Amino acid sequence: MNILLTNDDGIQSEGINSLFTILSGRHTVFMIAPKSEQSACSNAITVRTQLKIKKVTENRYSVSGFPADCVIIGLSGTFLPEIDLVVSGINHGPNVGDDLVFSGTVGAARTGYLFGKSAIAISIDSYHRPSRYADDASRFLLEFIDTHIDGDRSSPVNDERKKKIYPPSQPFYNINYPDLPAEKIKGKKMTYVGRRMYRDSFTKTQFELDEAIVQMGGYIESIQAEGSDTTELEKGFISITPLMTDCTNYDSLKKFLG
Repeated sequence: MNILLTNDDGIQSEGINSLFTILSGRHTVFMIAPKSEQSACSNAITVRTQLKIKKVTENRYSVSGFPADCVIIGLSGTFLPEIDLVVSGINHGPNVGDDLVFSGTVGAARTGYLFGKSAIAISIDSYHRPSRYADDASRFLLEFIDTHIDGDRSSPVNDERKKKIYPPSQPFYNINYPDLPAEKIKGKKMTYVGRRMYRDSFTKTQFELDEAIVQMGGYIESIQAEGSDTTELEKGFISITPLMTDCTNYDSLKKFLG
């Protein structure tokens, strides 16, 4: 399988390079990643400036842009052969709950999915630092890929209405791995997206005439809900969440359409 590997921590981060080494044992892996950290950029893309692409080593390229840029470049057919699977990560820090809206890691996987590819985002619960267990997480992902991913997006959609407006496909996956040794991990669980509330605050650091400089701070509050990604990760389980991009509220739509 041809795998396109990217992240939002930058091409030099430990997580992505662990994945490159371990996934390359069974698959052909191409790395196209931002030259520097691009955390919390979601699905941002570069549309008004040029991007610089640099070959770092064989099958490794850095890009002066966002994770989604890297995926689009990798899938364009200009630099790489046909890609079967997009993998984004390993992110240094969890991506659960409301993080999925803001995360560049998840945004890259979402971009691959939007372009018709199977895709996975993977993060480790290590909060902006390398984890000693990145290789364990990489080996877990390798087995997950070989067991659950075949590169074929096609699958049946039972709702006739949705067939007309949304392409049939399997989901893309968001995986969060505990920052724990293998013997302390309780297992793996299929989860749904929970809630992580951002309690933001701003501190004024400078004010001159009509211009202010502020520093963002605050804290994150996880809402405990059985079976959610936030809760099960905190319990020590590997959280696997199937995701889609269809944001339609079908219950509300049904009320209006009858």
